[in-house]
Amino acid sequence: MRFHHELYVRHRDHITRPEVLPLFAYKDLESTLSDDVDGLLRTHDATVLLAERAGAAVGYVTGHVENDPRRVLTRKGVIEDWFVLPAERGQGTGKLLLEALVERFRSAGCHVVESGTWAFNEGARKAHLALGFNEIEIKFRKRL
Repeated sequence: MRFHHELYVRHRDHITRPEVLPLFAYKDLESTLSDDVDGLLRTHDATVLLAERAGAAVGYVTGHVENDPRRVLTRKGVIEDWFVLPAERGQGTGKLLLEALVERFRSAGCHVVESGTWAFNEGARKAHLALGFNEIEIKFRKRL
């Protein structure tokens, strides 16, 4: 829960322009985050991996497997959350977490891995591209 909060509150607030926050805000963010974590821990197809250094957790990655028989690549691993504490970044921790999750997806028979991030999260976009991902979709929102 600590890392989920770090990602969706502290990190989000650090990289997000204040005027766009309402476009994806929740009425009760703490309850939503708690529901997310509870759902991950209850879901059979979900994976949660933690990275530790000297016995202390320093990052996490979560994901699950989906099937879509309409697609050419029918079975995909979906990365949901990927976060490393700021002091740990640039040391390969995030890469190791992601590689471990991708290996789980490969072992589960996945043909493709999918991940998303906020369009304004330049660090995550660069990290994905450096690890061989292709940008496929950008979503737009406008307040009415």
